[in-house]
Amino acid sequence: MDITKLTTKEFKRIMKLLRKKETLERKLGQLERSVAKVVGAGASAVARGANRIARGRSARRSTGKKFNRRGGLRKVILEQLGRAGKTGVKIKDLANKMNIQRQRLDTWFYQNLKKVSGLRKVGPGHYHLRG
Repeated sequence: MDITKLTTKEFKRIMKLLRKKETLERKLGQLERSVAKVVGAGASAVARGANRIARGRSARRSTGKKFNRRGGLRKVILEQLGRAGKTGVKIKDLANKMNIQRQRLDTWFYQNLKKVSGLRKVGPGHYHLRG
């Protein structure tokens, strides 16, 4: 395209597009600054909250129990299985009752099925503890 052969109409159109581009770049800069402020305040927590909102799920509440202490999760799981009796309990129900992620329980059962005596799998995602 030869710039010397532009008509006034084409030139005005180019100018209008350039102004629009500058406006959009200013807005983008404002958004980037807003994101930078959020990143400084803990981006991972904000991102998790945004993901929950996008999926339509509510944020999990803290149970106040310290499962991260050595043997803490094991103690609570075995207690819940003992209460369930012979019928056992599904991982999904146990996760809701304990208010923790189901994947965390899946992993725990996978790793501890052979280690805990009396722990048996009765069905898909369904476990019980033999007395």
